Amino acid sequence: MQIAHRYDAVRPESHCEIAMTRNGGLSQLRCSNLTTGVLVFLALVIIGAPAHADVQRIELKTNPLVWNPEDRSETRAGELEWAGGIEIKSPTKEFGGWSGLAINPDGTAMLAVSDEGHWLSAKILYDERGRLSGIAEGRMAPMLGLDGEPVAGKMLGDAEGLVVDTDEPLAGQAYVSFERAHRIWRYDLGADGFMARPEQLLTQRHFGRLNSNGGIESIELLPPADADGEPRILAFTEDTLDPRGNIKAFVADGHDISWFALRPRAPYKPTDIARLPNGDLLVLERRFSMLAGVGMQLRLIDKDDIIPGAVVDGEVLIDVGQRYSIDNMEGLAVREDKNGDLLIYMLSDDNFNMLQRTLLLMFRLKGDISAAVGPVRLPRNPTAGELSGATFRSEQAEAAPN
Repeated sequence: MQIAHRYDAVRPESHCEIAMTRNGGLSQLRCSNLTTGVLVFLALVIIGAPAHADVQRIELKTNPLVWNPEDRSETRAGELEWAGGIEIKSPTKEFGGWSGLAINPDGTAMLAVSDEGHWLSAKILYDERGRLSGIAEGRMAPMLGLDGEPVAGKMLGDAEGLVVDTDEPLAGQAYVSFERAHRIWRYDLGADGFMARPEQLLTQRHFGRLNSNGGIESIELLPPADADGEPRILAFTEDTLDPRGNIKAFVADGHDISWFALRPRAPYKPTDIARLPNGDLLVLERRFSMLAGVGMQLRLIDKDDIIPGAVVDGEVLIDVGQRYSIDNMEGLAVREDKNGDLLIYMLSDDNFNMLQRTLLLMFRLKGDISAAVGPVRLPRNPTAGELSGATFRSEQAEAAPN
């Protein structure tokens, strides 16, 4: 693929046409006269040719799922109701490993990140009953590092958590957490799309030592402490434990870290969180063993329990095993439909393993049940004062439990 650019000189009759590769490399330079050509060439050498992210449209194939393959009529899923699901395949070799998920308010668009350092955007399709039935218009691109180059390898590209600060995932800023080389980066997708270079927000020098493959698995945004401040970041680790054996979690207000913990429910480990509009949290958890296979659990955490030093727990909304259409469920997102029901989306990480699948599932939490959760209103960008019961005291990372 070539992208043509035209650069006009002072005189209209003097111009250059530049053909560039999709990766931003110079493929061809044609100018109307030698002098103009030399000047443009030197300018490109000095300032660099326009950069282009390697965004590719990908082929997506989907197969519909039923919740219980042994009983196709079963739609009850704990406190939730099955609302459709699909298995997703693509011949693109980089497709897979999806760990973080964001969905827009009307459910038509999704954004995901992979633990191999890629973005995925796509349109979500529904049948005449409003059940999830497919996705289309898939696009993938490498996530860029601080140097503007794609993050390379599992050590640097292990993206796990994703949250965006606007309704439309591609119109705002995306916060991404990484394991192994533990950090949280922010990408301005609204300004630069998948060409965005990250802003480094937090690294291990701020939050201390974490387990290599059990670091910041999930993140969310909380209202700023001050009305004119930036959102705080809520983060759960996967299996970095405090001295009491609880799963470490924190709220970051800038570089100030306040710690709390999640009470483990073995053998489950948290993989993602989604903040409800009243401030409560859904926590997605998974388990795996060679004997029992995969399992999935969803807990509801009261926002008022999230205070420094606390150990939080919550009501289990669903707890199922591999009898049902699940896999290694890692991504979680929530929206509200026109009836006031909560629609809960989950995305699986296939680990690039031929024995695993990429699944996108949707569940409904009916309005009469979700009334206990409180009024459901997005936007995604939190405002000061929404989280009255969870006011955090700032404390430096050095005071965190080991």
